[in-house]
Amino acid sequence: MQNTQYHELSKEFLVTLDQEALINLVIQLDFKYQQLAENARIALADKYGRKTEHFISTGQLLLFPSPSTNSGSLDSQDSAQKLGVKTKQQGHTRNQKPDLPHVQLFPPPPDPALLPCPCCGVARVPTRRILQASRYQIVPARFYFEDLYSQVYSCKNCQCSEELVIKTPEIVENGTASPGLLAHIAVSRDCDHIPFHRQSAIYNRSGVQLSRSTLSDFYSQTARILQPLHDFSRQVLLKSHVISTDDTPVKVIDRSKSRNMKLGRIWGYLGDETHPVTLFDYTHSRGRDGPMTFLTGFNGRLQGDCFSGNLAICAAIDTVLVACNAHARRYFIKSLPNNKLGAGNALSAFQQLYEIERTAKELGLSPENTQLMREQEAVPILKEFHRWLQQEQLAAQPKSAYGKAIFYCLNNWTSLTEYVRDGRLSIDNNHCEREMKYIAMGRKAWLFFGSDEGGKNHAIILSMIATCRRHGVEPWAYLTDVIQRLSENPNENLEDLLPYNWNPRYLTGAPAEITQFQPTPKVA
Repeated sequence: MQNTQYHELSKEFLVTLDQEALINLVIQLDFKYQQLAENARIALADKYGRKTEHFISTGQLLLFPSPSTNSGSLDSQDSAQKLGVKTKQQGHTRNQKPDLPHVQLFPPPPDPALLPCPCCGVARVPTRRILQASRYQIVPARFYFEDLYSQVYSCKNCQCSEELVIKTPEIVENGTASPGLLAHIAVSRDCDHIPFHRQSAIYNRSGVQLSRSTLSDFYSQTARILQPLHDFSRQVLLKSHVISTDDTPVKVIDRSKSRNMKLGRIWGYLGDETHPVTLFDYTHSRGRDGPMTFLTGFNGRLQGDCFSGNLAICAAIDTVLVACNAHARRYFIKSLPNNKLGAGNALSAFQQLYEIERTAKELGLSPENTQLMREQEAVPILKEFHRWLQQEQLAAQPKSAYGKAIFYCLNNWTSLTEYVRDGRLSIDNNHCEREMKYIAMGRKAWLFFGSDEGGKNHAIILSMIATCRRHGVEPWAYLTDVIQRLSENPNENLEDLLPYNWNPRYLTGAPAEITQFQPTPKVA
């Protein structure tokens, strides 16, 4: 009954409308439908679609065609790539074998009936060996105890009761974890993304009972030991000319909340090439107070997304935010299915700008020459691109994905073009976003932090591992050596312990009687 009355009222309403009002109503409903369909498409693509942002420009009907699309000097393979045609990739050779110890394996003795020589009947004896093949072998982790002794020195000439006792340095008084075990727990969790309950199961298979709570305590000990090194690395970071930053949410247990869970924040900070440290910081929210406190004393430039907290920091230190062009480009990627011409023009402009950066990197240009190249080639493209965006804004629907992409570029144009004024700046913030992906991968395994203190410990240890990854340093060997040295001498020179200055002092590994093998002689 109610539905019938509703339809009758709708018919009466439509009859009272004139033709122009009815056309406007249809246009509004169509726009609303297109907007909802676009939002649904974007949501489905974000959850289930490919994450690639690859764009292939054909140069057809575009205001910013790629320079290579109009040239006739392309060979067949390049042309196929430009048109999106798959080409046959070149094969690859086997990886070079690493320098590993060799263990000799020999076949069992043959059947005695096969030994007599078929000619004279004398038993044959082994005369030479032939290397048949070399294969990889692995031994699972082996635990062993380190017995720490104290050395007592006494006088042999007299019966003096005063003795000199030298103790072996310990990380924690009467602690049961060695530097190697602490490093292994930290690397397994923050580099290999193995949560504590899985590590406990792995150790259990080796015959060692270490509960999840015990591993968590060991992890906290590692963070406390590395805290001074993390603080020193922060002082190095603040001397950078530019710091790249990004953040990502993490779940944290909080019993005061309705669902016993809240959202914390992990912030990433990357120093420049002269101060190459990668640090992380944890805050209980996304408020600007956290990054402003961490960056206290920083006078350089900040690169990141156009987050209000980043804008507040730049206003506090009297500088301009260096925005990420990859963020601006991403908005046009999302709007490409519904506006191929407009979004294609914008993406072609970004393609030319990135081609300039790629050329400068391949040529190995200095920051001064990179800045000069940008002024000569990138600035004219940016001026034309800006003029085109202003024209497109007049016709674009403000709430559509295409309209939002144009608004984002125009509203943050000063920050997006700041990189052309300094050759030391980057066109985007992708190098920092790549580091945040390691947190996202780990978050799928360990799911949440047990407390705010756990988030801080994670930030400290992850900072050291990320800096090792940045410089190609093996993290387990590094942490094992650094933990040992800091436990022996808390006043150790921290600058020498930074991953890019690190010179190992201690051999990290099992005793020689466990791992020493003789190399296999490769003679026939």
